[in-house]
Amino acid sequence: MKKPMPFDFLLDYLPANVVIKPAIGMYYIYFEGKIVLISRSVQKNPQHNGIWIATQRNDHASLKAAIPALNDFEFEDHLTETNWLLLQAGHEDFEEAAIAVCELVSNRDKRIGKTTPKAVQLTS
Repeated sequence: MKKPMPFDFLLDYLPANVVIKPAIGMYYIYFEGKIVLISRSVQKNPQHNGIWIATQRNDHASLKAAIPALNDFEFEDHLTETNWLLLQAGHEDFEEAAIAVCELVSNRDKRIGKTTPKAVQLTS
């Protein structure tokens, strides 16, 4: 039996035509040819649980200014250069920040999402 998607309240705030694909402990969320979010809740490395936001490094500062709860990824006590931002599940403003991220996705904010062949295939 598959576990339900963590943080499924996101679906109340995302466009109805998002495509969700489960993977081991994670749910990939696609919209209009892009991967936009990953919802993650697993026991291994719980510091990475929450919502992963697909973006580009040059958009991190403006996204973190708009939604201060967003963070860079830390692996083994050091920051890792990645195009993803993380909204950690335990953050005190988690739900409010998650809703704000969903609104950016719904409004097709160009800072959110990465076009991939799989995303195009799934959402075409």
